[in-house]
Amino acid sequence: MVLGILRFPFRGVVTMASQSKDGDVIASFLLFWGFRAVRGSSSRGGGEALAEMIHALEGTTRWAALTPDGPRGPARRSKPGLYRLALELDAPILPVGTSSTRPRFLESWDRYLLPLPFSRNVVVFGEPVKPAPEESVESFLSRVDEAIDQMTAEADRLSGVAGAPRERIRK
Repeated sequence: MVLGILRFPFRGVVTMASQSKDGDVIASFLLFWGFRAVRGSSSRGGGEALAEMIHALEGTTRWAALTPDGPRGPARRSKPGLYRLALELDAPILPVGTSSTRPRFLESWDRYLLPLPFSRNVVVFGEPVKPAPEESVESFLSRVDEAIDQMTAEADRLSGVAGAPRERIRK
């Protein structure tokens, strides 16, 4: 998340931060770097935040940026709001993977990557993913998750990171 923010500052990107105290810190950080943070998540206020995000993006060429697994996971499993965002805006989802030559993986549910100082950081973009006609939500989200996994693996390869703790928590 940090790598994407630092790579694309001051472009008016619209993103989402939870309504928690941690979300307050994240929203302030995002604002400092020129992002617009709507407040909500899959566990609280997500529907309203998604509607606000759609309203902010309709008729523009601005980007939306989301961590699609929500604040509680399971890790690396996209939530249905991503599908709704793609449909409502008739826009593709661009899968992104990031890595760092000197990563520190936190002991959090999502094994958050914190790049250590003086790291070379990599942000890799995949091909856009659009919902196919009549495609189920589950099928679309599975395709997005797979594309993100591929971009993350490529970012790890380019960074020289082997054995990163990126396994999905299966439920």
